[in-house]
Amino acid sequence: MTRRAGAGASALVLGLTLLAGCTDGTGEGESATGTAAVESRAVLDPWFGAVRDSDDEPARAVVLGDSVSEGYGLSDHLERRWVDRLQAGLRGRAGVAGCPTSPGGWHGTTSLVPADYRAPTLPDPVVSGRTLSAPTLGPGGRGLTLAPGASVTWTVAASSVDVGYRTRFAGGPLRIEVDGQPPGDAIAVSTDTDPEAERKVWSSGDLGPGPHAITVRNPLPPSSTKWTTVTDLTPYRGDRGRCVHVLDASRSGVAARTIAQTPTYLRDTLSLDPDLLLVPLGFNDRRAGTGPEEFGRSLDQLIQQARGMGYEGPILLVGWFTPAPDPGREPWADYLRQMQERTEHAGVSYVDLSVVLPQADPSSRYYLDGLHPSAAGQPLIASSLVDLLAPRDEVEETSATTGSADPS
Repeated sequence: MTRRAGAGASALVLGLTLLAGCTDGTGEGESATGTAAVESRAVLDPWFGAVRDSDDEPARAVVLGDSVSEGYGLSDHLERRWVDRLQAGLRGRAGVAGCPTSPGGWHGTTSLVPADYRAPTLPDPVVSGRTLSAPTLGPGGRGLTLAPGASVTWTVAASSVDVGYRTRFAGGPLRIEVDGQPPGDAIAVSTDTDPEAERKVWSSGDLGPGPHAITVRNPLPPSSTKWTTVTDLTPYRGDRGRCVHVLDASRSGVAARTIAQTPTYLRDTLSLDPDLLLVPLGFNDRRAGTGPEEFGRSLDQLIQQARGMGYEGPILLVGWFTPAPDPGREPWADYLRQMQERTEHAGVSYVDLSVVLPQADPSSRYYLDGLHPSAAGQPLIASSLVDLLAPRDEVEETSATTGSADPS
């Protein structure tokens, strides 16, 4: 159930400190430095309520981002991504028993795993047979369409899974197998629909301790003309239906303009039923030569479409760090200003992390290049957002316990 966003125009200032002493290149124990103003923080109240209630219901934050959020540059240990670190940090702040924070799932991540990662470094599932990329379908537009006889397989450390797929006119069936055997209700999952196409989910029962090989197959013979589309897999370890979940719906290379012009991309993302929609975009709009004002109009369209699709929860626009100098490009500050102005929409908040995160610099250990954070840079992003997205009483209690400055 989506919790409706409240109104408000207050600002919160986060005080964050950079801790030194890490030399292993992972950034463990480090956090951002400086202060960040959060516009319209009261908008986030429904999210804070969801986190407080996460012992009984899931609190889902969905990240609609680009390569910085998908995890460009990492090839394994995906739990090091800021998305996964944010989930672990919020679970720790919530203090709900039985919500794992250790690595698991697919190569360490227990967030949503697409059928087709778009960052070239990330580990894709094993694919057999003829497939086609489906860039407008699935959370993050990372679906994979299977020809008759084709299959995709994830091997996950999980006790249960959700498999996302797309219905379509004259779609073929899906056969889902767990460790080589189909559960009784997964021998032939229909994807044929008329007239409404949508993302649906098949949920497994308890699979017992992992790892488990989850195979999604188009079982039809090669002579068939019916294709079928699988979009994603989400692994669980006793946390289905409860706990905080930060779900990856990001795609490397995507721009706000592209999402605004692709309704199925956003609709499939919202099918995850978020309690909070995080939108950290702008880098690819800028790189494509889209001016700040046009970027702002794309954000308007995205917000309006989300509301038109029935999403009533809070939307948090996230302004990233300043990218490395790129002559000929509009200043990054102008794109941040456009994000800030979108808080005029009801239920929209904004945080500028460019004042707490170091500027992208290829010579810094925090970045791989002039745009993408390294494994050492991921914790800086996560720590900034944990303090923002933990309920206020949890932040204050943690600050008092650690002796750090109260971020008020």
